[in-house]
Amino acid sequence: MQTVNVFKAIPGMILVREVETRDGRHLMAVGTVLSEKEIRILRMWGILEVDVEPAEPKREKGADSGPSSDVTAFMARWFSDNNLAKPHVRQIHDLCGEWFTSNPEVFSTHRARLAAFSARKKDPIPENLSAAPQILVSDTLTLPTLPNIYTEITAAVNDPKCSGKDIAEIVSKDTSLSATLLKIVNSAFYGICEKVDSLHYAAMALGTRQISDLAMGITVMNYFKGMPQNILDMEAFWLHSLGCAFIARNLAVHLSGINGERLFIGGLLHDIGRLVFFSHFPEAAAAALSKAAKLKLSLDKTEPLFFQLTHAEFGSRLAEHWQFSPEITALIEHHHASDGQDLGKEEAVVYFANWLTTALGIGFSGELILPRLKTGAWECMKISVSALEPVIRQTDRQLKEAVRFFL
Repeated sequence: MQTVNVFKAIPGMILVREVETRDGRHLMAVGTVLSEKEIRILRMWGILEVDVEPAEPKREKGADSGPSSDVTAFMARWFSDNNLAKPHVRQIHDLCGEWFTSNPEVFSTHRARLAAFSARKKDPIPENLSAAPQILVSDTLTLPTLPNIYTEITAAVNDPKCSGKDIAEIVSKDTSLSATLLKIVNSAFYGICEKVDSLHYAAMALGTRQISDLAMGITVMNYFKGMPQNILDMEAFWLHSLGCAFIARNLAVHLSGINGERLFIGGLLHDIGRLVFFSHFPEAAAAALSKAAKLKLSLDKTEPLFFQLTHAEFGSRLAEHWQFSPEITALIEHHHASDGQDLGKEEAVVYFANWLTTALGIGFSGELILPRLKTGAWECMKISVSALEPVIRQTDRQLKEAVRFFL
């Protein structure tokens, strides 16, 4: 990131901080790629400096020949459940094709991973699985308990007398958590001009609720980091979760009346129920994967056959048990937007962020197909497809930095 004088800005630079007019009105969003037109507008409004990423190198003429035949063939299969006659679906399809073309390593990894997991349809599904998953729908399952520091943060947040200083003092007890939080706060993700060298200042800069939610989200991630890799690549799982979190927060820039930090945590933890399935009941989780591959269904459609409920439903139980806010609990519960479900705008954003992350092949959470994009959720957001390209570009940059301190 660099701060440049508007009169020295050049086309191709990308905003990494929202631009407001002098009276506080929104002018340009994070992720906007500056053209001559945008630079003229900035000058007209008297904006002196902007925070940007350098312009991307220009491609040689003829270098961009569009999607390869491999990408085109894959996209036809990948979007087969989606109605490309709908303009917004077609435009998103084209964006994803461009993404795979410009990120060949993502494309090859994603295609190879799908092929490997699809081979599970050849695996025999045990006839008599352990009855253990049945306790998920009873009151006899002992839900995972997070470290004591999580309990302390939760209690402090629920105390009306709690201050940012109180949260900082609690978090500082865990040196690893403290270091991770400060790295995140000082990253381009938040774009704070001055270096933040204390948790107290971080809490003041971001707000008590935001810093505590972020701390709790990191604690949950750390809790599951030692999970066995025999069913799912955990680095790929968390890359998918981070992709969903960043896309959700970046979408918030283009929408009004929603909480971007809450969307980030909802996106980061949307699949926590699936983590318990994988870690506590690996045999049943593997069977659900095999069934999904055989029937060419989304994994949340086969989970109830083995667990009596979906990972989204169970994840919301975990969120309640861990005393996350009702809003974040709802984001986790509704991130697959069941048919006929009446979604709020924030729920619709996390649903779409999860769907788009899957469509782009960012990481992997166990989904072998790209489900149909649900029109109701898309319309609920009231967002233009033109906003998606800067959102994807911004997410790509954030992920490259985030893997250093999240994974």
